[in-house]
Amino acid sequence: MSSTEIWKDIEGYEGIYQVSELGRVRSLDREDAQGRRRKGRVLAGRDDGHGYHTVALYRYGNAKNWLIHRLVAKAFLDNPSNLPEVNHKDENKANNAVSNLEWCTAFYNNTYNGRHKRAGKRIAKALGRPIYVVSGSGHRYYFESAKKAAEILELKRQGVSKCFRGECKQHHGFTFEWAV
Repeated sequence: MSSTEIWKDIEGYEGIYQVSELGRVRSLDREDAQGRRRKGRVLAGRDDGHGYHTVALYRYGNAKNWLIHRLVAKAFLDNPSNLPEVNHKDENKANNAVSNLEWCTAFYNNTYNGRHKRAGKRIAKALGRPIYVVSGSGHRYYFESAKKAAEILELKRQGVSKCFRGECKQHHGFTFEWAV
């Protein structure tokens, strides 16, 4: 552990675990419930199957899995707008350094750097006609299909379909147009 690495207590686990600005998590020296001394160590994170690194933290004998990038963001990044998600700026889910993270909306996180277009090109023809999703502020976002837009924006496909059929004007603040 470098002496220049900055560590902060993890909220809810003060005195038990800390997270560093480099994206590492460690346990602290402590006494367990049986009165034995436990030496602190840097914990090995695990891949959650989607490329994100997680770590199990224990308190009162109960384990809870945490996404390491969220622990880093909570400890080191201000979030005055109470944004719900954390984006990896370089799109490398294993790079959990605070300099690579930012709080964001779900929409921003899902469309960051054209990620949806790259993934959608492989299967766009099988998913349907291209569409534009129009936000409440008037910004238009291109999607390869209504199905893909619903998936990325976490919308119900039925709600998007109702808009296209004219049964409703908007779904979760978005309007939809065919891109053809």
